[in-house]
Parts: sequence; C-alpha cells; structure tokens
Amino acid sequence: MTADGWHWAAACIVAVLLLILVLLWYDTLRERPNLTTGQATKRALPSLIVVPIGFLLALFLPLWVGGVLIVVPLMALLAMALAS
Repeated sequence: MTADGWHWAAACIVAVLLLILVLLWYDTLRERPNLTTGQATKRALPSLIVVPIGFLLALFLPLWVGGVLIVVPLMALLAMALAS
C-alpha cells in the first residue's frame, strides 16, 4: 500500500499537533514548584514516542483514521485554549 498526498498531509498535521501537546505538557511540568527542569525533562521525554507513532498510524492506516487522529489532539488543544 502506498501513501498518497492526503495521507502525508494528515500524518504531518498529526505529528505537529502531537508535538505541540507534548511540549505543552512539558511546559506544565517545568512550572511545577517541586520539579526541577531536569526532572521535568526526564518525565516528558518518554512521551515523545507518541509523535512518530501517530505519524506512522496516519500515514499507513485509512484516511478516516488520520482524520480522527487530527480531530482528537485538535479538540484537546481547543479545550486547553478555552480553559485558559
């Protein structure tokens, strides 16, 4: 199965959205008073694995799955934006 342009676009969007979510989580970890920057980095670093996994899922699964993978992090980001 070859991935067409829509799959590549969906995979890139998913990767960017997941990276934004991971970086926002890392930022909240850094702001905690009981954690140093090193401790926050050690806690957030393993979560970066979701970025290539989401990219590959959106790239090789049907396009509707890529749409779901776009909508879910986008809704989380919108909820976080409305909460602040």
